[in-house]
Amino acid sequence: MRPAGVVLIAIYHFLSALFLVLFAVFLAVGGTVLGAMFASTHDSPLGGLGMMVGMLGGIFFFCYAVVAFVAGFGMWTLREWGRILSIVLAVMTLLFSVPGLLLMGAHLHLFFGTYRLFRIAISILIIWYLVQPQIKAVFQRTTPAAPQP
Repeated sequence: MRPAGVVLIAIYHFLSALFLVLFAVFLAVGGTVLGAMFASTHDSPLGGLGMMVGMLGGIFFFCYAVVAFVAGFGMWTLREWGRILSIVLAVMTLLFSVPGLLLMGAHLHLFFGTYRLFRIAISILIIWYLVQPQIKAVFQRTTPAAPQP
């Protein structure tokens, strides 16, 4: 039986993966279209750069989506590597969100600051929850002892 917190974290990773795939597609298509439009109206190499940035960004976010999906699958199937991967993703989110939060005051981005605070809170909760002894025990697989002759 999966604990409710594990199910919520798995769903969070699945939804994150879906969002990241959509973002990757929009970035790749949008960057390519805008780069092509800019290149056709201006004599500048920036159009090609925009297309390259859009495609590379799309590839990066698609790969990140695959990692998030794998973490969700690992959590759903109660695998220890899924728990560890979920902790690593939460730590990465903290590392990427905190600097942006510190710069929020310089630009007064209330929406993005609130979003970052929400993500930081979720990441801290995920880390705290997954290091609890009773939750760690759920992920520990013990193999049954071989019958003695």
